[in-house]
Amino acid sequence: MKNRVIKNFVVFLFFWTIIVIGINLFQGRNFWINLPWEVYLIFLLSLLQLTTNLSKKVISIIDFIFFFLYTMINSSYFGYVNWTSLVIFAIMALFFTAITLFIGNQFKKGDHR
Repeated sequence: MKNRVIKNFVVFLFFWTIIVIGINLFQGRNFWINLPWEVYLIFLLSLLQLTTNLSKKVISIIDFIFFFLYTMINSSYFGYVNWTSLVIFAIMALFFTAITLFIGNQFKKGDHR
């Protein structure tokens, strides 16, 4: 893998996942509980930004929709959804979109050696 930024991010995700799975198994829970799903989604959407020629505006809209749906699905699982929570979900989706755009730009710059 030539892009060291992506390689380092994958290593970071791998070790984070191994640590979380170890903690979950040590505490007797299912191993997929508390996995960093948001970070996986950020990584995949950043790769989408890197591998496609879509404009920044289109990528931002795609990211916002994915993160908004993710927060809605995740919160409806716990049974709390009303109009104020939708505003909070939109704010969180904007925050995650900004992070994804930043990481995607870092992937584009990448250290090619």
